[in-house]
Amino acid sequence: MLSSKEIRKMWLDFFSSKNHLVVESKSLIPQNDPSLLWINSGVATLKDYFSGKKNPPSKRLTNSQGSIRTNDIENVGVTSRHHTFFEMLGNFSIGDYFKKEAIAYAYEFIFSILKLEKERIYITYFEEDKETYDCWVNLGISEDHLIKGTREQNFWDVGQGPCGPDTEIFYDRGDKYDSRGIELLKNDIENDRYIEIWNIVFSQFNNDGENNYTELITKNIDTGAGLERIVSIMQDAPTNFDTDLFLPIIKETEKLTKFHYDINNYFIKNESQTKINTLFKIIADHIRASVNAINDGVKPSNVGRGYIIRRLIRRSYRAGLSLGIEQKSFLYTLVSTVKDTLIYDINIKVVEDVIREEEELFAKTIKEGERLLENELEKNHKIDANIAFKMFDTYGFPIELTQEILKEKNIEINLDDFNAKLKEHQEKSKAAAVAGMQKVINSLALIPNKISEFIGYDFLNSKSKILYLLNEENEINHTNNDEDVSYVILDKTPFYATSGGQNHDYGYMLQDGNKIEILDVFKDKFWNHVHMVKGKIKKDKEVLCYVDADKRLNYARNHSSTHIMFHALRKTYQNDVIEQLGSNISFDHFTFDFGLDHRPTKAELRNIEKIMNQYIAMNAKRNYIITSVKKAQELGAYMTIEESEYHDANEVRVVEFEGITKDLCGGTHVPNSGVIENFKIISVDSKGSGIYRLRVITSHALVNAYLLNEIKEKQALLFTLIKNNQQLKKDYNYSFELNIPNDVFDKESLLDQYEKNELEIREDYKKFLKQKNNESVDVSQYEYELINHKKFFFINSNDINQLRKITIALRESTPEAIIIGIINTNATNYFLIVTSKNHDSSIIFNQILKEFSGKGGGNKLVSQGSITTSLDPNKLINKLKELNNA
Repeated sequence: MLSSKEIRKMWLDFFSSKNHLVVESKSLIPQNDPSLLWINSGVATLKDYFSGKKNPPSKRLTNSQGSIRTNDIENVGVTSRHHTFFEMLGNFSIGDYFKKEAIAYAYEFIFSILKLEKERIYITYFEEDKETYDCWVNLGISEDHLIKGTREQNFWDVGQGPCGPDTEIFYDRGDKYDSRGIELLKNDIENDRYIEIWNIVFSQFNNDGENNYTELITKNIDTGAGLERIVSIMQDAPTNFDTDLFLPIIKETEKLTKFHYDINNYFIKNESQTKINTLFKIIADHIRASVNAINDGVKPSNVGRGYIIRRLIRRSYRAGLSLGIEQKSFLYTLVSTVKDTLIYDINIKVVEDVIREEEELFAKTIKEGERLLENELEKNHKIDANIAFKMFDTYGFPIELTQEILKEKNIEINLDDFNAKLKEHQEKSKAAAVAGMQKVINSLALIPNKISEFIGYDFLNSKSKILYLLNEENEINHTNNDEDVSYVILDKTPFYATSGGQNHDYGYMLQDGNKIEILDVFKDKFWNHVHMVKGKIKKDKEVLCYVDADKRLNYARNHSSTHIMFHALRKTYQNDVIEQLGSNISFDHFTFDFGLDHRPTKAELRNIEKIMNQYIAMNAKRNYIITSVKKAQELGAYMTIEESEYHDANEVRVVEFEGITKDLCGGTHVPNSGVIENFKIISVDSKGSGIYRLRVITSHALVNAYLLNEIKEKQALLFTLIKNNQQLKKDYNYSFELNIPNDVFDKESLLDQYEKNELEIREDYKKFLKQKNNESVDVSQYEYELINHKKFFFINSNDINQLRKITIALRESTPEAIIIGIINTNATNYFLIVTSKNHDSSIIFNQILKEFSGKGGGNKLVSQGSITTSLDPNKLINKLKELNNA
């Protein structure tokens, strides 16, 4: 059975062999695209290439792009294939190959790579697209497996712009999923039998907006194949959740609750188990989305993307409460399991901290909600739907908890009224989410050309006139209150707009004593700086602009460091062609993506840091050179992927650090390399396909704070390891340096020493454990009992390692016996059953599970698990003897 990681790799390798450039999965946060809240498809990160705004690095591209769609959250866990986070496999042609080749690639991948059966594949096509039909037939697809589709079904059209027919590939999972047959596909009926795994869009025409279509000179291919769907088919899983993308998360969640997830319930359809399965699915799906979004920089909040993540975390937390999970925080413990299902690295500690903090905040919210309910009951002796919905919407208080509290007081609530209010709210929210950012783009279309000047290279403050004040729909004269969000274009602005890998400036505007917060700054199609702001503002009055100087300085440090580090990388890997494949520059850190045939070693990273600190010590002067693209090339200037918008520019800006590097760049920079102060690589993440991401911090303050935190965490780890050793060897003692130096260099030296300390302590642990395991066990103290002519040993222990040692010794001394070991911890009893080849341990274990509530499994020779019972171990042993004597 193919794993999800193997399938993902097969896709990228296949299209790479067809001369497609593999594009890494980009951040879930759209860059320079205010029309999108999230990256929601494989093509979303490539839009500028298809529109012609940027020249593509290759006319053939392929990717496996992480995506988020959140307009249908309520269906997650209910249906087989709804997800908030998913991966879209894509292959794209930008003015290169077209229908014949795209269809041939799909045919080859499905039948030669995945080796699916032809009789299982059905394909739809646009009824007027005979060329597509002929391509499939010529490749060997039976005519009765080709289904005509209408314009609504098989023609991709957004009303204006490029459009064209598509062809969709379906896999038939058979009668057991739906006995109604091919009519399901022909009539476009939602079902779980015919699963769409691939869609190829042929961008062939241009719609002028009046439904007049003309042939495009340059035709494109845009395909999407759902990784989760393909994996479910290749792993013969009833739903996407029953695959190695979700099951590890579900299994980890099972450890926290007495309930269990049942894959087979898809067919059995036990109502109570369906509810339990749904709760597990909600947790698995939402934690995947939350982990990936937080790793890309989103934090839970009450606005925008942060609100979505807050909602996902709280919805999955509520699901945990419904499963009886009693831990105050539990979702954060699933982060490392989520990471193991992905191909790219997750900064586990950062993500865990964010999720745990949000869980703890929500736990407090629940307590506050309980207090508010009590107050309402004291006043009115009831809770109506209005109050319940306010609790849910304003305070995030789950309706299920409201019901539970009221049930204890024999008070009922009208759920129909509550659900009606909820549905009304959802419909309004969904409509707003779909229309919101597109309306902003429509409003910006009112602006005829470049009208705004960026002065932020030279000034951090300005007095500026408001040229345009817009809401989501049209031009306005003022906003009404401090919470209103609007979009402002100034005659001149010091605020940097997100571009070239550097994120936007922070700060504020002042007008009539009102402070107006900067939420975002982005560029429209004319490169006007558009400020998304919150606050009370009037169009006809000037504003005073103030850039956050501290954050701007750190932006400059980090942006300059990306260019200088790029040079340090080229020096470190002299025999490799190092290309920058992406960067994300924030004020508190930056990331830098590059390709390499091996994971960077610790020695290589140290060398990069050494070179960087040498460059910082040089105090190399920074110069700006405004010139032509041709002249910049003659100067030997590098152009990074973020600066590809310069391809078609007449005039470009070269940033030079004397004696180090020259690069095309429109970002903000330090006046000399010495201002960077310090440089530290804090992590290396694999992005898959030989692409690695360095996460870096700069400045004395940030590096010093980071090292101080690392030292404290390492000290805590060493104390824990020493304590573990002392459990094996009571007189064990190990001392290490506790004094923390002030100097950054000495802090790094201390961390190096701690790593050596850790290795030594861990080696001691292995030695002590081996000694303990080698201690002989006196089996003479244990006597077997004859039950139904079988020899049984019943062992009661409080140490799992000791129990295993006893079991091994007894098996060697009495190989024909059945050994049942028990470890009691509170109300849970851990079981270990070992038998000889003449008996079957699973039969005995199933007898135990019939008698008690529990979980576990094994094979004929060994079974293990746990059961929940209040019986003490000795009484439990007597009960087991009765079971085996029956």
